[in-house]
Amino acid sequence: MKILLLLTSSDEMVNLFEKGGSDEYIVLATDNLKKGADLILTEQVHIIALDITISDNIPLWIKRYGHIPGLIWLGILPPGVSKESLEFQGEYQSIFHETLHTPLVPEAISKEVSNILQKYKLSGRLRNSLHAPNSYQERYNIQEKNSISSFESLEKAVALARTFTASFDLDKLANLFLDGVMEVLAVSRGSLLLFDPEDEVYRIKAFRGLHPDITSRVSLSSDSGMVSWLSSRGRILRRDNSEKEFSHQNIPEHAFNEMETLQAIVSIPVMYEGKLICILNLDYKVTGEAYSRTELEKLFVLSNYFGRTVEDIYNHQKVCYQKEYIQKILEKMGSGVITVNDREKIIIFNPRAEEILKRSSRDMLGKSAQSLPEPLGNLIKATIREGKVYRKHEIIIEKEGVFLEVDSYGLYDPKGKFIGGVLLLDDISAKKELSIEKKKGDTLQTLNSLAGRMAHELRNPLVAVRTFTQLLKERFNDPEFQDFFYNTVTEEVEKLNNLIEKLVAFVNPIEYKFEVLEISEIMDECLESLLKEYKISDIRLNKNYKKEMFKIRADSIQIHKAFSYILQNSFDSIPPDGTLTISFEYLPKDAIIITIKDNFRVIPQEDLENIFDPCYTSSVREVWLGFPLSHKIIEDHGGRLYISSTPGQGTVISVQLPVITQ
Repeated sequence: MKILLLLTSSDEMVNLFEKGGSDEYIVLATDNLKKGADLILTEQVHIIALDITISDNIPLWIKRYGHIPGLIWLGILPPGVSKESLEFQGEYQSIFHETLHTPLVPEAISKEVSNILQKYKLSGRLRNSLHAPNSYQERYNIQEKNSISSFESLEKAVALARTFTASFDLDKLANLFLDGVMEVLAVSRGSLLLFDPEDEVYRIKAFRGLHPDITSRVSLSSDSGMVSWLSSRGRILRRDNSEKEFSHQNIPEHAFNEMETLQAIVSIPVMYEGKLICILNLDYKVTGEAYSRTELEKLFVLSNYFGRTVEDIYNHQKVCYQKEYIQKILEKMGSGVITVNDREKIIIFNPRAEEILKRSSRDMLGKSAQSLPEPLGNLIKATIREGKVYRKHEIIIEKEGVFLEVDSYGLYDPKGKFIGGVLLLDDISAKKELSIEKKKGDTLQTLNSLAGRMAHELRNPLVAVRTFTQLLKERFNDPEFQDFFYNTVTEEVEKLNNLIEKLVAFVNPIEYKFEVLEISEIMDECLESLLKEYKISDIRLNKNYKKEMFKIRADSIQIHKAFSYILQNSFDSIPPDGTLTISFEYLPKDAIIITIKDNFRVIPQEDLENIFDPCYTSSVREVWLGFPLSHKIIEDHGGRLYISSTPGQGTVISVQLPVITQ
């Protein structure tokens, strides 16, 4: 923190300096020259801001204290007084480094003081760096003609580099660096050529003492004389050497022509990782002295520190551009994006996520993933902690009544280290409502169609029941009729009951009570029940499975129905000496396929394509509700049902179900 001593009798000016203050300096104000002198002697004052209207004795006061080294003088001039006026030049020209004119504004004060601090800090470090003693030369008493400085260790250059990295304003940095170099070396003309990555040419970024028309037109390509030589050699190019030395160094003539255009005697390459990113061009010193080898060595080192900073700024700009680009993408995305780091803290919450979840990013950023509405918090935690990935996973946010489709991903750095997770959210509420309405319409249409098709199936048993009921009066006492009546009516009523049961089960939601079951036991129970019912003794039944092989999570009653309907369809078609084979096969992705294969029937292709449609009447005028209902139950258990039929080979019914691995 620097101390700024303000000498003024204006309270308004004091307030303006304090308002315009920053973290860089503290304002000490006084309206008395004597008090000001005391503060200079007792406090570590860095900047003196002097209102020249405070007293008539200012010139004498300045002569007394202006010689103190390290002080930066800022003159505050009234309207009408300029740096070019005779009065100013006679009394203040030699002391003030910069000037401000009243009336003042806080922004101008802050900017000017900040510029002064950076400019004179930079020039001071450059001066120290270029004029510091060299322990190597002192030790061996080495003298160098025209040398005003000695080669030194790079501590001060490192300090200077820290000054460079304090700002990411490339224009400001280039001008500060060029000003500092030219002031320390007493050079009147100079320029800084900087590589433009977009156009891949070198353009003048900062210049002093050159005509603007020249600087605006100069651009050097990578194959120009100067750039080509400096890039390949990585050494300083001098135009003040003898022609013999030019020839010896194989310097192309057009390189010197380019230097002449830039009015440069010395061109210093600024390299970074073997790449030429900048060229510092300097004219003769105003004293006429030649540049010493040691000066150029030090300047070369400092220039390359500057080059490293330029590269850092380029990288910073790339990161900022990429961040801005990503931010714009996130803002325009139709999906909500929530990113959580490896500590389960929310770091991205884009506008669409705000809109979907009715929460502000200001309230969510930095919060725990647990603060997300459930079940989102649990989903992202499962992704981070267990590596679980969700794809098109549908959930509902109960409080808001919002249906969401969620995807989750893990995030990894270039080395493969896990760094967080992402949730992608899509609001499917409108789609879900439309689907529900469509399902209602489809169900109603299905019922209407099914009712018409069921009439025939229901009529046959009813006709038989009605016929026997009409004969009941006449043959009531006939024992043979009674027995026949009982068996026939019972059978037809059972057909009606089964048909209605399937119809009700198909059109109404089924309530499942899941439990862990052994699939082989389910299959054995279904087979045993059907074999008793059909009383088939001459078929060949091959059971290619063992007991206690696979466990599934299922509703006992419903899964029995599903397999019973499938097996019943096969038993209805079994001819004498037919073979029915039942096999189990485990799949790598924690699933099992139950295959029921016969060698005796072929389902027509038209029937096969519509076999799961409850409204379809088969080619043999049958309404198959067993397969549609089995299909529905198996899908509700997370499984799939396939049926294929090939002439000469028979029919294969495959049921795939997830199994419990633990």
